[in-house]
Amino acid sequence: MCLFINMEDVINADYPLYAHWKDDSDKETLVEHLQRCGKYFQMLEKEKELSIVVKRFALKLLPNNPDNIQSFIYKMFYNVILFHDFGKINPAFQIQKMKNKKVPIKTLDGLSGSDHSLFSAVIYLDYFLEEIEKSSYSKKDKCLLTLLVWINAYVISRHHSDLEKMIDFTSKFKGKDGEIGYLLDVLTQSGLEGYAGLRSLSSDTIEKCVKKYSNVKDRMDRGQDITCFFYMRYLYSVLVACDYYATTEYMENVQIKEFGTIQCADTFQEPYERSELLQSIRNYEKERILQAEKSLEECNDINSMRSEMFLDAEEALRKNPEDTIYFLEAPTGSGKSNTAMNLGFQLLGSGKKIYYIYPFNTLVEQNRKILQEIFTDKKVQNQIVVVNSLMPITGRGNIAEDSREYYQNALLDRQFLNYPFILSTHVSFFETLFGYRKENIFSFMQLTDSIVILDEIQSYKNTIWAEIIIFLQACSELLGMKIIIMSATLPGLDILAGGEGTVTRLIEDRKKYFNHPLFQKRVTVSYELLKEKMTIDHLLEQVLEKSKPDKKVLVTFIKKDSAYEFFDSLCNYSDIQVPAYLITGDDSMYEREQILRPIREGNTGGMILVSTQVIEAGVDIDMDIGFKDISKLDSEEQFLGRINRSSKRDGIVYFFDMDQAKNIYGLDFRIDESFTLLTSEMREILKEKEFDIYYKKVLNVLKKQRNESTSSEGLDDFFYEHVKHMNSPCIADRMKLIEENKRNMSLVICRTLEIENGNVLDGWSLWERYEELLRNRTMDFSEKQLKLSDVRSKLNNFIYQVKWNPDLNYSGVLGELYCIRDGEEYFENGKLNRKKLESQGVMFVDL
Repeated sequence: MCLFINMEDVINADYPLYAHWKDDSDKETLVEHLQRCGKYFQMLEKEKELSIVVKRFALKLLPNNPDNIQSFIYKMFYNVILFHDFGKINPAFQIQKMKNKKVPIKTLDGLSGSDHSLFSAVIYLDYFLEEIEKSSYSKKDKCLLTLLVWINAYVISRHHSDLEKMIDFTSKFKGKDGEIGYLLDVLTQSGLEGYAGLRSLSSDTIEKCVKKYSNVKDRMDRGQDITCFFYMRYLYSVLVACDYYATTEYMENVQIKEFGTIQCADTFQEPYERSELLQSIRNYEKERILQAEKSLEECNDINSMRSEMFLDAEEALRKNPEDTIYFLEAPTGSGKSNTAMNLGFQLLGSGKKIYYIYPFNTLVEQNRKILQEIFTDKKVQNQIVVVNSLMPITGRGNIAEDSREYYQNALLDRQFLNYPFILSTHVSFFETLFGYRKENIFSFMQLTDSIVILDEIQSYKNTIWAEIIIFLQACSELLGMKIIIMSATLPGLDILAGGEGTVTRLIEDRKKYFNHPLFQKRVTVSYELLKEKMTIDHLLEQVLEKSKPDKKVLVTFIKKDSAYEFFDSLCNYSDIQVPAYLITGDDSMYEREQILRPIREGNTGGMILVSTQVIEAGVDIDMDIGFKDISKLDSEEQFLGRINRSSKRDGIVYFFDMDQAKNIYGLDFRIDESFTLLTSEMREILKEKEFDIYYKKVLNVLKKQRNESTSSEGLDDFFYEHVKHMNSPCIADRMKLIEENKRNMSLVICRTLEIENGNVLDGWSLWERYEELLRNRTMDFSEKQLKLSDVRSKLNNFIYQVKWNPDLNYSGVLGELYCIRDGEEYFENGKLNRKKLESQGVMFVDL
């Protein structure tokens, strides 16, 4: 339980000090605001067990520290909440921001305008540096405490801003004539009425204090540097949450009472166990015990093998309940998603929130629908929330009872991820872990005691695999997270971490599944088309020759132009006997779903589906024949997982070589020709599913060319130059999963669409509604954000990604969205006529 210091020991003004105001007749005093902040801190302290988390940070930084030091570290931590707004005693803040006419002086030399955050940091630093100095702790312990008090002060200084470089903060304290040195001189000589005065800092000693911090930080090892980085983010998240909740309570008269914690595991586990799928697995489990002697090699039912793997993983988890990172390596089509879901629910006894993280938004939506089928109770469904740019912000409660409170709660829930069960993407999750903007860090504390399932991690940028596993191992231990990593091809990434931590493998005997005929021989692989470079005409001839009226054929290219050219040739062929479809990155969410839904639901006969690699990992379709342009071995295996998925018939895949993969994948080491199906060695690896052999080769190249490099690309340089010095923007940039292409723009092509249940969407009407909301200056902010979110989610049905062109003849522009009003003329037979649009100056992105 936190016990804040006596505020009057620091701030003892005999005139009113205000923190916020609605109007002249209703101002919130500084004391009232800090009391509200303290209330929310104590609520979070109880629900998120903040003291336990801070203790973990302390033990990582000083493994043998006694309880009294841990208590002092926690005291410094929670008093950040009290001190963060002490700087509002700044006369300029009171007069300019609060319209306070009772302030005895107008300005204080040394303070920049009405800023209060940096002044609050100075007051905090001064108070606790003295507390440390007069304590009886050892010199070593005092060094650690000094380091933490500087980090705490830095967080206070940034609580209304993004996180930048820590050195930008400490440099303000260097030199007697520097920014803070001058302020300290003024406070020493003249004081400030209402402030009890400096205790330890002066312009003569401040540079020595900075040097002490720097010396301690320089002596820290990589593990301690990472701990400091996550500690900074954790404190920032807690402080900003308390501040936002308290301010909202005063400004909107809305109290936050829930933080999205799963209170009872049975809420999810019981209906999950009652589902038809789980009942069949549990029935298999009973039969498995009775038929223990029966050999699995004779099994010809793929669902039995899926059940077997499900149970093996469940048993391995129960043997290792205290571990933090688990690795689920399983073949494509083996039911990894369901197995991982079960593992997550099994861990709910120790976890308080579930994150299910996918590589693409399409998979998020696909699995949301699956979960809705499993959890039919609306109350449970409402606790499963999709967090991405495509889905509207979700509210809870009854909007009719108090719309203002409903909207405010919903916005805060999204900002701070106050949801029990979150479905999101790798990009969103990594922004929470590493992003430097304040909105990225809001929800970082929600990772405490969470269960995180990372699906299809082979899609991550391989140049940062080492950094990923090093950071994940540290963060999971510090925050008490349980992380389940899934992949059909990637072996455990722990070998990249240099022995720092371990990853528990949940499938102890991988050959039991990878080499079982139902998975290994489910699809026949042909390399006959790799004998020579492929052309569009030759491929068309092969596809038409091998397609049948009752067969579903998938033809995948790595270059979008080739997919379009092939599709045009296919459509122009007069004797084609089955319908043909095309899916690329050009398609809107609506168009893609119109094609994929009938395939998923088994409502199609023979067909030819032409695609780029947007169709690969995790997309739940079951085709009969496949043709694919070779690229990465991971991609080839993922493609195989779309063919004969149910293992009920014969499936065959023909690989061909048409386009250069390096033009698409850039720096990815896996597209080197020696790692592709042009070599007999890689063909054998794909056949035997020995992906560990493949990745040992890939990771060896990665370690030599990237991780062990002495250049700025190397691990040592990154951790020493950026992580050690807590350079948040550089860390965020390094850990980006997708490189930004600033030449892209989002284009809304308006037309009329009929969506599910016969509902009609009019693109131009939605655009006008979106514009109307953006220009509304009177609507409550929270209500406006929810309504914008709802309209934007519908506009996604009309949005296409195109190359930047400022001269485009568009009908309207709103922020980063551009619009063409009469879009119907650019569609033929329901499909976007790319060439016609390009004739108007629109150029589509390459993938």
